[in-house]
Amino acid sequence: MKTKDMNLITWILVSIIILGIILLLNSKAFGQEWTAKQKEVWAGVEANWDAIKNRDAESALALKHADAFIWDRWYPEPITKDMLEVTYKNWIEIEKPTSAKIKPLKIHIFNNIANVYYLYKYEEVKYFDKGRVLETWIKQGNKWLLIGSLSSSCDTPPNCPHVW
Repeated sequence: MKTKDMNLITWILVSIIILGIILLLNSKAFGQEWTAKQKEVWAGVEANWDAIKNRDAESALALKHADAFIWDRWYPEPITKDMLEVTYKNWIEIEKPTSAKIKPLKIHIFNNIANVYYLYKYEEVKYFDKGRVLETWIKQGNKWLLIGSLSSSCDTPPNCPHVW
């Protein structure tokens, strides 16, 4: 009787593993489902973070709309692009980014407006931060520009449930 029960349990476990593998192979990663417009917008998000990692304030600012408002979690209220320029330049002189990773969650586009939801992990020599971001991008001509941003920490509730 014990051997029959073990065979049944083994059969069930093997079946579950096989089913899991089949489902995993048939699922698509988020990036594989993107439209051409979503890929364009995400390229802007990546370019912004690349500029930040490279301590290139000018390139990061060039991706911001003139009327942009940014409300990062450490600001008591939204700031303008002009205020962001001062912040970037001061920050880049003081801090040295060691790594920054971003993970897309959703990109919703309506005409020439895109809402981008993603997670980030950022490290400096003496500082580590992780959080969630909602950015609004607007397409002007053939270029996507960030016009609004709101971020919050993953360390305070609700915690970010996503695994890197």
